[in-house]
Formats: sequence, C-alpha cells, structure tokens
Amino acid sequence: MKFFTKHLDEVGESYFKHAMHALSISCRYQIAAYTQFVHAIFPFVAPTPGTDVCSMINYLEKKLPENRRDDC
Repeated sequence: MKFFTKHLDEVGESYFKHAMHALSISCRYQIAAYTQFVHAIFPFVAPTPGTDVCSMINYLEKKLPENRRDDC
C-alpha cells in the first residue's frame, strides 16, 4: 500500500485533493489542445486567453506541489 500513498505523502495531499488538482490540469490541457487545433485550421480565430504556451507554463508552475501547499 505504500506504493499507492508514496506520492501523496510527498506532496502532502489527500487522495481527493490530489485527484482534483490532476483533473483540473487535465481539463485545462484539453481545452488548450482544442483551441489550438481550431487555430491551426482557422488561423484567423485567435486562441482563447489562457490557452497559449506561456499561460500554460504559468498555470503549471502554480500547480507544482510546493506551490500548492501555500494554497492550503
């Protein structure tokens, strides 16, 4: 069972809290992928704010385990 909880202990989160963070990142990536796909086909359609590469990097830095501990 230690294998299952090792990462959760390292980041200091419960299973549910960790799942919510991972799902929020997954959803954000999915939205970004869809908007970039539309932009690739229709270059005149600008991607929605927050789905460009710089915005995604900033978002992921906020979601790092050491930065999430400050949110608690």
